[in-house]
Amino acid sequence: MSVRQKIVRSLLTIVCAISLPVSSAWAAGSVQVTVDKLNVRSGPSLQDAVVTTLPNKTVLPVISTKNDWVQVKLPNGQSGWVANWLVSAQQQPAPAAAKTVESTTTNLNVRSGPSQTHPVIQTINPGTRYPIVQKNGDWIMIQLSGGKTGWVAAWLVKDSSSASTGSTPGAGTAGTPPTGQAGGNPPSTAGGAVIPKPSAVQGASLTLEFAPYVYPTPDASTPAIGQLHAGETITVLTQQNGWIQFPYDGVNAWISTNSNAPAQDTTTAPSTDTGGAGNTSTPAQPSTPATPAEQTATVQTDGLNLRSESNTSSAILATLPIGSKLKVLEKQGDWYRVQTSAGKTGWVAGWLVTVSGANTPTPSGPYVTIINANTNVRSGPGTEHSVLRQVQTGEKYSIENREGDWFKVTLSDGTTGYVAGWLVAASGAPAVIRSQALAGKLIVVDPGHGGNDNGATGSSFSTLEKTVNLQVSLLLRNKLEAAGAKVIMTRADDRKLTLQQRVDVAVQNKADIFVSIHHNTHPNTATNGSIVFFYHQGNSSKLASLVQNELVKATNYKDLQSRFGDYFVLRENSVPSILAEIGFLSNYNDEIRVRSEKQQDLAAEGLFKGIVQYFNSLHPQGG
Repeated sequence: MSVRQKIVRSLLTIVCAISLPVSSAWAAGSVQVTVDKLNVRSGPSLQDAVVTTLPNKTVLPVISTKNDWVQVKLPNGQSGWVANWLVSAQQQPAPAAAKTVESTTTNLNVRSGPSQTHPVIQTINPGTRYPIVQKNGDWIMIQLSGGKTGWVAAWLVKDSSSASTGSTPGAGTAGTPPTGQAGGNPPSTAGGAVIPKPSAVQGASLTLEFAPYVYPTPDASTPAIGQLHAGETITVLTQQNGWIQFPYDGVNAWISTNSNAPAQDTTTAPSTDTGGAGNTSTPAQPSTPATPAEQTATVQTDGLNLRSESNTSSAILATLPIGSKLKVLEKQGDWYRVQTSAGKTGWVAGWLVTVSGANTPTPSGPYVTIINANTNVRSGPGTEHSVLRQVQTGEKYSIENREGDWFKVTLSDGTTGYVAGWLVAASGAPAVIRSQALAGKLIVVDPGHGGNDNGATGSSFSTLEKTVNLQVSLLLRNKLEAAGAKVIMTRADDRKLTLQQRVDVAVQNKADIFVSIHHNTHPNTATNGSIVFFYHQGNSSKLASLVQNELVKATNYKDLQSRFGDYFVLRENSVPSILAEIGFLSNYNDEIRVRSEKQQDLAAEGLFKGIVQYFNSLHPQGG
């Protein structure tokens, strides 16, 4: 054998010795995420769609590997692919060292994912040990019978690996209940156990069990700068007055601890005796958790996106035609997790569906259906009256009478209040049309960018222009249609169109006006405010001027005046056309505000009012 061949063989031996253990590490056991918000993709490449994101230090079982990618089992039981350079291999413990846990309370919920927002798949009781598969924050995945897995709250189970029996709740618990509870006594099966999760402490990691909005200051009246999701883990910097400060996208932000998440995760067996003591009724079997009444969501727009998560940035799983009936599985903020008739599950925006079911009964007489989230109910028929409460998308309320443009309705507790007629859909009563000037008008609304064209990206919070363009456009469409206009969207979801295609929609449909929605950017981050552009003098410039005035009046953005703009969708358009740049994503304060749902609605309201004024100016006698 030549010297060269010996050298080559030696090198090959060294390479194999190094690579084989690494391959084994990937192919068996689990990996741990080493970055925050790791993208999990549908396939082993950067071109595959992002199906979800994971927080730092999440541990995931490995299914297989391909090139530089690892297929893993996700907390919700599904699978996905992660880049192997963003995870680290975890050493698997020897089988003899496997840990088990058992419940410390009766009828403990086992969920499909690591948060209280995930559906219950079964319940477990003290006395039975379950092997630990993995952990995610304050949640533990356990191995169930039949090869199934599920998640339980760590503070409601105990480590039973070294226990001699499983009959002593409280001994060696994974999350010890606070003092003040009956020491070591099992919780009552009739009354349920109240075992609160320990509160967050400074410097600790906190896994969220709800989906809070993120604020720049501890004040919910300021515009939100984002939203977190159940299962995400944050680092607590400080706490004060019901608020937690934590690092968020390069800034220190705040979330409120006031949520609707329950303080416990137990299922109390239903009983016919509400007195508690002396209960002789037979409790439900542990394997039959209480099932909420089924609700149905009806799609109210054509081409509704079914998404992988409850936000407009997640992957689109399917598009649904108007009128589609969807089974509601759960609600998270303004979003619903639904199941289609074909069995596919995903998330839809609550403001684009109408939900009916046992919780939203249809009144027998005339009624209104709420079409916008957080719609105000006031003490009188006008915005000068105080807000009594807010009602949500899909809820239905009987109409008592109508006063001007307002409906007096009966609420669920029997009290009455007033809702704006242009913000609801009326059944059995004439619709409220705020201005006859829009009746029968055909308006094209054009959300700028889309698809692989993101438009501008926010400097402070990485806001995608295409996303906020669409959000404002959909709100504007709702207002225009409620006033009697016919609206055509150039896009109602995340797709890319050419500039000529956008113009063609207006020209071929002989639209009355064309309104393109955008958000701006500038090298000088201090630049802020709103601009409405036009190309042609006459009706286009008049429309731009009126919309500019109402836009800044409604939003309180800086008035940068309407002006000439040489844009294709304006220049090549024979229809009166404007292009509204609502705010600057390159400016910190503007970007915070344009992300806020409230501020987006104000922008849509300003655009709407300007359009109404434009048509009134063409036909003053009809105003």
